[in-house]
Amino acid sequence: MDDTSDPRVEDSIPTDVLDGTETEQAAEIVVDAAIRKTISPAALGRMLVDAGRSIADENDLLTLLQQVAAIAHEAIEGADYTGITIDLGGLTYTAVHTDERTLRIDSDQYEVGDGPCLHAARTRSIVLLDSGDAMQRWPAFAAAARTEGVHSFLAAPLYTDDLTLGSFNLYGRAFHAFDSLDAEILDLLTTAVSRAIGDFARFKSAEDTAESIQRVLQTRAPIEQAKGVLMAMRGIDADEAFDVLRVQSQATNVPVRVLAVDFLDKVTGSAGEQN
Repeated sequence: MDDTSDPRVEDSIPTDVLDGTETEQAAEIVVDAAIRKTISPAALGRMLVDAGRSIADENDLLTLLQQVAAIAHEAIEGADYTGITIDLGGLTYTAVHTDERTLRIDSDQYEVGDGPCLHAARTRSIVLLDSGDAMQRWPAFAAAARTEGVHSFLAAPLYTDDLTLGSFNLYGRAFHAFDSLDAEILDLLTTAVSRAIGDFARFKSAEDTAESIQRVLQTRAPIEQAKGVLMAMRGIDADEAFDVLRVQSQATNVPVRVLAVDFLDKVTGSAGEQN
């Protein structure tokens, strides 16, 4: 499958590129909380949302989802690929991902209309299974996942009392990559961000919530992609990469998104000419 051929995954943004030590420390806190019950989901949520700051808009929500996905990916050893599915208001798409393979697996799932991630969201239950069980329940999806080398699935619903947003999804290459502790860790993380999501969506319908997040994704996706390319090309971090775009935007009076799209077009064109 062409990585950009499915509109349900093409605007997904990569997990937030945090400082390695910062992500590791957050992951250690989450693991310890799941094992020793040292912190409540509410307290963890306040920590993840900058000491309890409310989610004011879609950008804040997506930043939180990026951060939590990065932490889950670090905290759960068997997670080779991680993503977040939005599934509400008649819309289904991937908001956050760690890599292109995540997007291909998600796209295969959306194509058949069912699978571990969608099942977790729609039933508000954790899904933990290997490809053998998945093959019995969702044969078309499981077969496609196997071609990507994925044999284990762990998905946890993301929801409030009034709204089901979607699911956090972890894929593993190994058989039996996830266990009950991993499920507890992921459940703790999803529970921790539920209050923030509830604050954000309190006065929105499911359809409005899904559409507004998707609109912001369409704006942010090229910016995040351009940041990633700049980081790789120049050996800089995410903040420095954004500063490069921001400074150029101010100097040329061209919106950052437009600059990002032009930059990506040039990079893609140059790579094509070299090939």
